[in-house]
Amino acid sequence: MFHEEKNLLLVEDSDDHAELTEFYIKDCCPQIEVSRLRDGAEAMAYIERTETAEQALPWLVLLDLKLPKYDGHEVLARMKCSGKLAKIPVVIFSTSNSGKDIERALNSHANSYIVKPMEADRYGEVISEIIHYWELNEHHLLFREAHNANV
Repeated sequence: MFHEEKNLLLVEDSDDHAELTEFYIKDCCPQIEVSRLRDGAEAMAYIERTETAEQALPWLVLLDLKLPKYDGHEVLARMKCSGKLAKIPVVIFSTSNSGKDIERALNSHANSYIVKPMEADRYGEVISEIIHYWELNEHHLLFREAHNANV
């Protein structure tokens, strides 16, 4: 199901990082609706619901790697194998700057890999840059075309 408004799926277990991320998204782009999943199990259940029910798709996914229950790599792999979610851009947004994590994420078709900055003011700049980059990208037109073809 396609919706004109932009909804962002945030998969983040840290309340502090989630609050910062949501604050800066609302600061730079108040029209974006943020939905948060708190761990890998919630993300896997979300993916399953998306496959079996008519549900609005996110415009963009911000995915942490260090999640409880299923890690971000497992969630990413499942999203990219999903019929409905495979084309949704997934930005890994993690504290890990490990070359192994970066390579594994990119090999699993992450669209970007961004290391979370530790400075609060830089954190806001990075969130703004991520959002504005994906606003310029026209991937959402795929969903509009698919929706119009089914109507």
